Amino acid sequence: MEWTFAHKKPDNRGNRRYFTLASSPTELTVRIGLKFYPEMSSYKQNLLSMKQNDIIVASQRAGDFTLSRNKKQKLVFIAGGIGITPFRSMLKYLLDTNNLKERRDIVLFYSNKKIEDVAYTDVLDYAYETLGIKTVYTLTDTESLPTNWLGEKGFIDANMIRKYVPDFMERKFYISGPHMMVATFEKMLRDMGIKSSSIKIDFFPGFV
Repeated sequence: MEWTFAHKKPDNRGNRRYFTLASSPTELTVRIGLKFYPEMSSYKQNLLSMKQNDIIVASQRAGDFTLSRNKKQKLVFIAGGIGITPFRSMLKYLLDTNNLKERRDIVLFYSNKKIEDVAYTDVLDYAYETLGIKTVYTLTDTESLPTNWLGEKGFIDANMIRKYVPDFMERKFYISGPHMMVATFEKMLRDMGIKSSSIKIDFFPGFV
């Protein structure tokens, strides 16, 4: 959705952004996931200091980055950083509607730079415990790995996918994250022999 947040003295990036919904249709609140940096845009600075009754306008609900209607279709989710938001929505939906008809064969690859960047572990870990949906966590900053880190190290690549998803040719892939990351993984999957029709991307206009 497009989110318009009017504020004083907006910088050259303006007062509008596109954010993917992180909430499930089963939840009563609308959630979005954002990453805040030390040097933020005026939009995020004001968003971070929002007070009760401040107004933000959401519009232009669009996109087809949704679960396959074929419940037997095996899936792979690939998330980079805050690109985890749509997958949080999907997994929360599956958890809240926990029934045999909605059971899905899903493996999620979740890449972040550092451990503190990892989000929604409550939902991801509960999805594994309840539905058997495995999340493969990987950290790309190998110089600052926690001493007790049990996940993968480095960037997601073809070998990592083959390791955890030996039947990858039978699966449909969903990719969400920064535009360059999405483009890189899309090419990698095609080089692995995955058809374009089996690759779905979450398109962020703000990254273009």
